[in-house]
Amino acid sequence: MPYLNVVDPAFDFTAPEVFAAQAAGWHADSPLGPLVLRYAETQELLRDRRLDHGGDGYLQQNGITAGPIHDWWAPMIVNHDGADHRRLRGLVSRAFTPRTIDRLRPFIASMAESLADEVQDADFVDAFANRLPLAVMGELLGVPAADHDIFSVWSSDIGLIFALAAGGDTEARVERAVAGLDGYVDTLIDEKTRHPADDLISKMVAAWRNEKTVTREELRNLLVTLVFGAHDNTRHQLSNTMVSFAEHPAQWTLLRNRPELIERAVTETMRWRPSAASVFRRATEDFEFQGLAITAGTFVTMAVQTAQRDPRAYPGGETFNIAAVREAPLLQFGAGPHYCLGSALAGAQLSEALPVLVRRFGPPVITGEVTWRPAIGTHGPNELPLRFPTPA
Repeated sequence: MPYLNVVDPAFDFTAPEVFAAQAAGWHADSPLGPLVLRYAETQELLRDRRLDHGGDGYLQQNGITAGPIHDWWAPMIVNHDGADHRRLRGLVSRAFTPRTIDRLRPFIASMAESLADEVQDADFVDAFANRLPLAVMGELLGVPAADHDIFSVWSSDIGLIFALAAGGDTEARVERAVAGLDGYVDTLIDEKTRHPADDLISKMVAAWRNEKTVTREELRNLLVTLVFGAHDNTRHQLSNTMVSFAEHPAQWTLLRNRPELIERAVTETMRWRPSAASVFRRATEDFEFQGLAITAGTFVTMAVQTAQRDPRAYPGGETFNIAAVREAPLLQFGAGPHYCLGSALAGAQLSEALPVLVRRFGPPVITGEVTWRPAIGTHGPNELPLRFPTPA
């Protein structure tokens, strides 16, 4: 069986040796356990009820048994199933109705126009990718714009929860982020209790007080998770999208000439370079899957970025092509009862922001060094220096 060192800082889910392993079989071995490389097996395992999200077992695997990270992660919504999961999801789902997202679209487009004034010869992460989802999150949740910078670093660093195996200062950064966001969200809950407004946090606070379906601790946990999900994943997806177009400038020109391709383009950018480059699940019992014996407690890592280029699921999938019709659903948002509620909001931000940039500028050009978050977990550039030529 091939061995792929996914915790190596230089590891790349699209390296030739990874696709060679994918051609040879559906899985490989890794320091984290089985690594699933093909689309069909990934999709099946994401829906398999013999796997869960890991609970505190994931933290124990990384040496964390108590403290702020444990107190946030262990009771998080993704670590609940059945009635408890439906109860918590019912409160959060109020943020992501089609009507709510459609109402945000004019704001997203307007903010993208404003931020586009500052992207020329700049770090795209700082100038655009970080600021757009922060603004959208603030508009949706009711977080004052003056506070965006306060929790920008926290909501970015908390995403490193999925890369604890990378070591270094990762754990310390996640712990600081959790502690900071916990305190900030507690303050917001108190403020919205005293002065409710027409925003999601006010509605969730009212539901907590009136319906009593969640505790205050559960409400805080849900809101911290929302802040993280609404910001970190989208900022990396926006940056990943620019990298993809910088590598394929003809596709940018194609979208400029054929704006009706925007929805296909959004899907293709998320397929090609997803912000969730990998996801994991934990076996809750011993079982065998397509000849592989999996024991209870084993963590199975899905190589989402690799699987989303699997030619068995996406004919021609080894090519970035915004005009292609891709039938297979994306994997990065999960599947089944735990399918990511924020997927539509992320898609809306891309589908409103990308036309603004394409209309105003030529294909992006990378002008300096790009450093990356670890391949495992939420993946994208730490910084992305870009220049946007004047369109021909």
